[in-house]
Amino acid sequence: MAEAANSVADSSESPKLAEIFDNVWRLFQRVDDTDNPINSESVQAAVQDGIDKCEQAIQMVNDLSLFSDNEELQEVATGEIRYLLMPALLGYFTLKRTTQDRYNVITKAKVYYRDFLRLCKLYGITQIELATEMEHNENTDSRVISAGRTPPDLLAMSNIREQKIERYKKQKQTEDKLKELYSEVQKSHVDDEVKRDYYTTLLKKWVNTSLDELDSISMELPILEHMAKVKGQNKVTQPPGKDGQKQPFHPFIITKTQLQKQVFGAGYPGLPTYTVEEFYENKVKEGDFPAPDQCLHSKPSNQEQTKTEAPEDQDEEETAEALQKARDWDDWKDDHRRGWGNRQNMG
Repeated sequence: MAEAANSVADSSESPKLAEIFDNVWRLFQRVDDTDNPINSESVQAAVQDGIDKCEQAIQMVNDLSLFSDNEELQEVATGEIRYLLMPALLGYFTLKRTTQDRYNVITKAKVYYRDFLRLCKLYGITQIELATEMEHNENTDSRVISAGRTPPDLLAMSNIREQKIERYKKQKQTEDKLKELYSEVQKSHVDDEVKRDYYTTLLKKWVNTSLDELDSISMELPILEHMAKVKGQNKVTQPPGKDGQKQPFHPFIITKTQLQKQVFGAGYPGLPTYTVEEFYENKVKEGDFPAPDQCLHSKPSNQEQTKTEAPEDQDEEETAEALQKARDWDDWKDDHRRGWGNRQNMG
């Protein structure tokens, strides 16, 4: 396999693959060191470029068959060890995406990081055993249940904390060693063993980074799943209405005449202006008010009919009484002429 790797390194494809890797690494440094917001256009453009180049490089590695399940790290050419980083770099860029659904983003990144750790375990770079997908889901579910309803497992939490502290210490040691090796690698003449040590140390650093990212993903996934479930329940329990949504209230102005409509409408161009007739017609169309012909043909109820008939009878009685009084007054005036009565001192 080493001979095949060397022959590939000498082929015309290897410089192109090396150039792509260098571009990916520069994009990683640019995104990792930037002070711009992660969701800015410039950063997201670099993230997308990094994803495209990582996928291109991984495809070339697969086509060239640079790595195999039945070989060790010593059999891999020094210049090709760094290509084992490609799944981890792809996971890094994928997690930085803000233009896609977050659940899909972290699900993809999880696959890339686990694939990188599988390769590192295969070549003896790490001894970490990855749990199967089913075991991982069960552990995540138990973590959510214990955090929500039952007392937490203090022993398990203590073990996790100790593992993170130990990992942090190893990461600091690895970073310090990388700085020393990087200064050696930048020299014009570099020993092959120094390069191998540098690339191997770089892989170990990304092993710890991948484990940290997978821990973060395992905590974020249940939250996103719960949010999606809550949104689904809200859609089901939403009260029925027109188009499944409550109709928004839009303010409007009611005027008596068309002239008032023109005046008020000019002052409030953002608000609809109706006359009384137009307002009534719209309400009839919406089904809130009855049509005018229905109002004319509708029969009054017994109670309403009693109320309307009672004043008519009362008016007839008052009219007959007034007519009788007027007749009595005429008769009295006929019997008592004007000027009759007491004529004392009138001659």
